[in-house]
Amino acid sequence: MSDDIDDDTLVHDMIEVHGAQAAIVARENARAAALAGQGMQARSWIRVLGLIQRRQAGQVSSVRPAGDP
Repeated sequence: MSDDIDDDTLVHDMIEVHGAQAAIVARENARAAALAGQGMQARSWIRVLGLIQRRQAGQVSSVRPAGDP
């Protein structure tokens, strides 16, 4: 349970700091951890990446151009 809260906080902070580039940063962190042989850390970054992508997709879909129903 506390891992989910930590992930949500990290996702929020990463989006606040990196904006649209947050997913790229998380992906690079996952790759670096994997290359360093840190499998658990890489999986954690992949989970964070998924959360960032879902949150960013939700933001995009909630914004509609003027004139759209």
